[in-house]
Amino acid sequence: MSTSQSTPGPVLAVTAAIALLSLMDATIKSLGPAVPILQIVFLRYLFGAAFALPVYLATGPHRLTRQGLRDNLLRTVVMLVAAGLFFYSITRMPLVEVVTLAFTAPIFMVFLAKPILGEPIELRALAAVALGLVGVVAVVWGDAGGGGSLTVGGTAAILGSAAVYALGVVLLRKHAIDAKPPALVFMQQVMGVALMAPFVWLFWQDVSTADWLRYVAIGLLATGGSLLMAWGFGRASAARLAPIEYTNLIWATLFAYVWFKETPGTMTWIGAVAIIGACLLASRPGWPIFPRRRWPALWRRRAP
Repeated sequence: MSTSQSTPGPVLAVTAAIALLSLMDATIKSLGPAVPILQIVFLRYLFGAAFALPVYLATGPHRLTRQGLRDNLLRTVVMLVAAGLFFYSITRMPLVEVVTLAFTAPIFMVFLAKPILGEPIELRALAAVALGLVGVVAVVWGDAGGGGSLTVGGTAAILGSAAVYALGVVLLRKHAIDAKPPALVFMQQVMGVALMAPFVWLFWQDVSTADWLRYVAIGLLATGGSLLMAWGFGRASAARLAPIEYTNLIWATLFAYVWFKETPGTMTWIGAVAIIGACLLASRPGWPIFPRRRWPALWRRRAP
């Protein structure tokens, strides 16, 4: 790393990134379940690309290899699926519960790492899986006792999103990344737009002026958060920065209460503690434990 581990800059950058991305989640939730998910994902990537373009041009020239483009195309497909499932659940269920269940991604990494990377499944990883399942059961059980705001489809979607995101992280570990963060962020946005453009019009719905402003904000928040995250991870270790992701629960609770009048129950917090503990237990040295769809943040600068 090019910057001392004691420097507070990376910590502040990643903390700010989590806040921006959490605000993006809340903004997406405000669109509601009536808007087609494909349209939300497409416009999120479209405006994300628009805001990432000036940064990409200002930090160039960038070296983009053919193999790198192929690898990023595969990961973009994976992350589009993860984003679509996440957006589906977040527009239909309470914000804190969705964020909590999304933290299960490292548990899925335990099993994906063996067939893809050839890494063995350790005993502590199996213990982490058991603890994570306890956390999931606690969240669902507590919701059932508190009125049943979770849905079967939404719960399946967020757990599916965590599993698909885990696949994206494992693929990132398998493929070497030589591009700088602005190039990674911009490439993901552009590829996402290109992949979705032929299909989004089949589900297009008229967009109000207020919703256009929401989409602009979503694109700005997504790009700003991704760039801050990537900058921070380029200057400090994953072991130091990864636990900051769990401040997402604080932001989600704040936005859920102020924006949607949602208050998580006791069992949700118990489940959150169990799932976070499982993530920390499952993490190997050098593994980022981010539980969501932020693969550009996992880039780390190589020593010259």
